[in-house]
Amino acid sequence: MYPTASLFLVAALGALAAPATVSEFDDLSLRTIQFANEHIEKLPIAAIESLRFAPPLPRPLTADSFNTARASIANISILTATTISDEAIEELQGRYERKLWGPGYVDITDSPSSSSIRSRAVVAPNYPTPNPSAHPELTPMLAMVTASEIKLSTNARAPATWIQSQFASWLGSSQAKLVENSFSQPNVIGRIEAKSGSASAGIVILGGHLDSTSQSASTSAPGADDDASGVAAVMAIMPHAYAGEEGGLLGAKALAASYKSAGKTVRGMLDFEMIGYQPATSGSSGKSSTITVLSDPVTAMSTHMTNVVKAYVPTAERRSVSCGYGCSDHYAFYDAGYPVVCIAAYGPNDANLNPNYHRTTDTIDKLNFDKTVDFVKAGLAWVVEVAA
Repeated sequence: MYPTASLFLVAALGALAAPATVSEFDDLSLRTIQFANEHIEKLPIAAIESLRFAPPLPRPLTADSFNTARASIANISILTATTISDEAIEELQGRYERKLWGPGYVDITDSPSSSSIRSRAVVAPNYPTPNPSAHPELTPMLAMVTASEIKLSTNARAPATWIQSQFASWLGSSQAKLVENSFSQPNVIGRIEAKSGSASAGIVILGGHLDSTSQSASTSAPGADDDASGVAAVMAIMPHAYAGEEGGLLGAKALAASYKSAGKTVRGMLDFEMIGYQPATSGSSGKSSTITVLSDPVTAMSTHMTNVVKAYVPTAERRSVSCGYGCSDHYAFYDAGYPVVCIAAYGPNDANLNPNYHRTTDTIDKLNFDKTVDFVKAGLAWVVEVAA
């Protein structure tokens, strides 16, 4: 099967034994942080990390709550001559314990101009209605997707050079490369060229992030579900994985900005986020899995993805939930003006969200690879439908 639009396959790597933050930068260095609604502040890394690891703010929120939070980082603020807004404190404090996805912001320090690239409305391409009968070539491919195949991909948490070597063995060395970032974790990119003479133009992107984080800066972060499971699915289809998601979507932001600067057309970007943990108590009795399609930030893309799941994986329980600004790498591409969508097992604050999320216990023995098969099938079908 040759796509009529180029398929970019990206993987990003984080440390195996340590949580991935932006801690390789000087703790007192200032980063330009963009929150929702283009709210931008310059904040020191030490303050960001201190608040993220702190207990959540007591509710209801009061002026005293915010003042107490500021007092906890007063020394940092004095040393860096910075202040932090109530809005930033509310977004950051206790984020790990609150089990909110991702950093909740985008670090735009290295690409500040990209924050103003996107208009408020990203227009999704007019994809055809998902139709399995129009793509008979998919039938044998979907039959080849097995749990054992995905399990073999979990070594994707090994160094980025290993991922690159896998892409190279599938695609050829010229089509698999490491793209360096301003920090030590590179993005890994594989590319399948479009069929010669294709009517469709542009790039189709699948992605997941390989860095991980934990509830403490001093503990290990296995990251089996968040997000080795997503990258395993991505590698079973062959896609992109990004570096530095937990530190502010760093790798995805750099890549999206470079695509925009180069004038690349992206027909769609699909992000896989935490797809491996699916307990029997998920309420999906009689269903083969639970697939949650995030409803934001591009409604049309979410609707189309839901229709793909319905058409190609009818046995899956379908859910929809909002995840919020900066929750995963797809937001970096959205900020660059590209149409995006993200799928997961469960959304933020779902009762069934992996209780090991951002903990040392996020290990491979907690994952259900049989249910992950459905995500690979949905992703493969999405690529064919979008690239057609």
